[in-house]
Amino acid sequence: MLQGQEQATGILVVDDQEENLAEMQELLEELGRTVHCVNSGVSALACMAQATIGLVLLDVQMPGMDGFEVARRMRADPQTRFTPIIFISGIRQTDAVLDQGYSAGAVDFMTKPVQPNMLLHKARVLLEHDRYRRGLLQTSQQLERERAFNASILDNTAEGILVVGSDGLIRFANPAITRMLGCVGDALQGTPLLGWIETPHEDDWQHSVWRDHWQRGESFRLHDANLRSRDGRSVPVALSCSPLPEGQQAMILLALDMSVVRELHRQLENLTVTDALTGLLNRRGFIQALQAAISRTQRSGQMSALLYLDLDGFKQINDTQSHERGDEALRWVSSQLQACLRPYDRLARIGGDEFTVIVEGLHGPADAAAVAEKLIRQVSADQDAFPLGASVGIACLPDSGCKVEDLIRAADSAMYEAKRRGKGRYCFDESQG
Repeated sequence: MLQGQEQATGILVVDDQEENLAEMQELLEELGRTVHCVNSGVSALACMAQATIGLVLLDVQMPGMDGFEVARRMRADPQTRFTPIIFISGIRQTDAVLDQGYSAGAVDFMTKPVQPNMLLHKARVLLEHDRYRRGLLQTSQQLERERAFNASILDNTAEGILVVGSDGLIRFANPAITRMLGCVGDALQGTPLLGWIETPHEDDWQHSVWRDHWQRGESFRLHDANLRSRDGRSVPVALSCSPLPEGQQAMILLALDMSVVRELHRQLENLTVTDALTGLLNRRGFIQALQAAISRTQRSGQMSALLYLDLDGFKQINDTQSHERGDEALRWVSSQLQACLRPYDRLARIGGDEFTVIVEGLHGPADAAAVAEKLIRQVSADQDAFPLGASVGIACLPDSGCKVEDLIRAADSAMYEAKRRGKGRYCFDESQG
């Protein structure tokens, strides 16, 4: 299934200069994909409506509709919401430009003229990322269709089936629900239904939502519920109950195990906030994590810190050895940084050789400085394999601000000050004194 799907996905190049389109088409044909070339934002959206596109290389400055607007419209369309976008432009990549681009939905920026090997490598990684995402999405859709079909057949053994009396006690349980709850034989019969339902939580059967609907002769459905297994494990399910014909004084409850579907949904959500190369949070995931950290810090009153780390010497590796070696270095650095941090500290790669760390629950700036020193030492731990260093900027919450953009700006500025002072060191945001 995925192999055929990979053949169907193409690459879309959007640039208002015909010579640029010709060069990009010649270069990208090496990837063995169909390359679509258009010269305007309107044509790009039309092309994506007709063809299956796995990667978009998008110019920023175009007449009529610029690249940022094209990206925003893509993210608003369910069909192209997750299609990876690389902005390729001759404009200077200032913080404002990068923020605007990443906010619009880009996963990367490249400056014209592009380095062919770098572009091909990034395109391969993102196309593979998109192939995996499409596979997960297709599997999820297939499971959802099967769930809807199974839910319409009361005697389908793939669903858990319970018959519950007017007293709230289970009269019958089929093998599917018995296995789902970790029981054997007739262990469920005669037990209270509410004892097996984790959410929605109900204490009293006489006043429960289940008995209320049964008395009124109405069906009741919940797509986001949880059962509690015999060993206390939470089982995500979709529940549906309906009264049995008059005279039976009972209702039938169907339970469909949603564990696989919810896990697939979780993976799809994670793909949008994960850096494909390192597995760390990407810029979007980092911004979400920082916003959450700001909220927790405001509630707790404790100090937190944002560390902005830029590698020293990475460009030399990337330029003189190979981009593949550069990718190895980035993955190695990621593992080294993770080894220095607590499980609940948040580490992200937000672009190129730039990393960020969110550290919460600090007693003071000295704690943040200690973390920065440890990170710097770890990055330079193996000079024979990777001759790297690190410069770190530190912004403390709430002293450096309580907004995402203010903290990023403060930590970034402090990082550049650390580089100016000789690299391989850390600096606090100047407002820290």
